[in-house]
Amino acid sequence: MGDFFRKQLFNIIAAVFLALFVIVWGNVLIQVWVFVPEIPGTPPQLNGAVVCAAGALSTSLSSLTASALGFTIAEVRREEQRSGEAAGKAQAGVFDAGGITTKLSGRVITALMVYLAIGLLVLGVWLVKGTASSDLIGAFSLSLLGWIIGAAGVVFQTEKPSPEPSAAG
Repeated sequence: MGDFFRKQLFNIIAAVFLALFVIVWGNVLIQVWVFVPEIPGTPPQLNGAVVCAAGALSTSLSSLTASALGFTIAEVRREEQRSGEAAGKAQAGVFDAGGITTKLSGRVITALMVYLAIGLLVLGVWLVKGTASSDLIGAFSLSLLGWIIGAAGVVFQTEKPSPEPSAAG
């Protein structure tokens, strides 16, 4: 029994973290979605503990996934550069998305998908409810958009390959 927990410790920690993220944000989404204001445009009053927990979890998951992607991209690029130098070719500017995604662990991919799924739900509620949603919803929506823009910057980046050595040189 102890051996099982030892081998699965990281998966257990990741599952608990992601479950907390989903539960807390699910709670926020339900409260905001079902809230009917007495005065149109009035946002719901959310429990301060829920606001703090939701903010901490979303900020943490955002930074954890972004750093995991960034470190993986850097690692793949270093490996490509080393293999290119060993083969006598410069490989500056190469972007191998397949090499990056194969290096990501299942935990990181799951975290990315959970963050995006909940984030898109939050964004949808913010766009539908507008001013009748909470500042927390708006803050997470803007954070998600920033995260997506940063990720899209990596996905759609265009880099010039290094110049080919001339035959005369």
